[in-house]
Amino acid sequence: MNKKWTAAISAAAIIVIVGLAAYWHHRRAVATTIVDGTIECDEISVSSKIPGRIQKLLVDEGALVKPGDPLVILESQELDAKVEQATAAYQSALAKVSQAGTAVTLQQFTYADQLKEAQAQYNARLEDVHQAQEGLNAAQAAYKTASDTYKRFKGLFEDGVIPEQTEQEIEYKYLAAKAQLGAAKSKVEQAHQGVVAADGALQLAKDGSLQVNLRKQDLSAATQLAEAAHGQMNEAVAYHDETRIASPVSGYVSERVSNDGEMVAPGFPMLTIVRANDFKVKVYVDESKFGNLRLGRGIKVIIPALANQEFDGTLIRISQSADFATKRATNEQSSFDVRGIQLVIKLNDDNRFRNGMTARVELHEGEN
Repeated sequence: MNKKWTAAISAAAIIVIVGLAAYWHHRRAVATTIVDGTIECDEISVSSKIPGRIQKLLVDEGALVKPGDPLVILESQELDAKVEQATAAYQSALAKVSQAGTAVTLQQFTYADQLKEAQAQYNARLEDVHQAQEGLNAAQAAYKTASDTYKRFKGLFEDGVIPEQTEQEIEYKYLAAKAQLGAAKSKVEQAHQGVVAADGALQLAKDGSLQVNLRKQDLSAATQLAEAAHGQMNEAVAYHDETRIASPVSGYVSERVSNDGEMVAPGFPMLTIVRANDFKVKVYVDESKFGNLRLGRGIKVIIPALANQEFDGTLIRISQSADFATKRATNEQSSFDVRGIQLVIKLNDDNRFRNGMTARVELHEGEN
């Protein structure tokens, strides 16, 4: 009987010991560690592309801004003058383009009219040649008939065959036909000369296309000058627009670096804007305790400045590098160096967050 009670007590003791061991192991596995860090987010330095004097800073520190909100106005008298000058040069170039275009149109009309007229004159002269040749052919036929008749009847009057008057009439017709033949030949020659002259005028009219091409080249050159003037005007306007500086992001103004009336150089910051979103917390932890954490896991973050309120965060980066803070043991009695790892936790957006706020990150050893 005593042996049974002894066995039962021993079994119960073993169960208790195992339970206590499991409890302390669980306690050790889920031991909570609070690591202090700060809230960080991107800071944007607002600067100008051009040198100038600040006419007016339009926002104060702490002001909330969104993209496109006006922040700074720079004095712009010189740039105003350059814009006016560039605009006037562009308008003048456009006027020259218009004049060159009108010249091309007029030259084209002139060329077309002259070519049409010259072609018509050339065709008319060819017709004159044709008609003159027909007249010559008729005159040659009439002359041959009159000549043959004159040769047959010449001397018949002396022989007493025909009256003197008849012979004189035949001779007169012969001489008239001969004169008409000479006149017809002259008309043919004149007609050919007219064709030559008309052909020269036609070629000259065709050469008028060269004048059209020259006017087109003038138009092309004027257009290129106008495009260059337009680019210079756009450049002047772009520089002028840089005197009105707007916010590139949403956030709040954390610092006014410059003041009204100060001269600023290109790239010199005038304001600093802290983004109003994408807040992160960076902390350094012992790799031996938290080296098994995985990206994407949820992490609780406590913000003391907001009445110790807890916020949800997500582990987005784990970095281990000699550049980061390192904890080193004394390396005595088989101890070893311990490297610190950086954890970056992204917070869900909240408009109460401010850059530099203290954040307490809650971590549980042994969890991943």
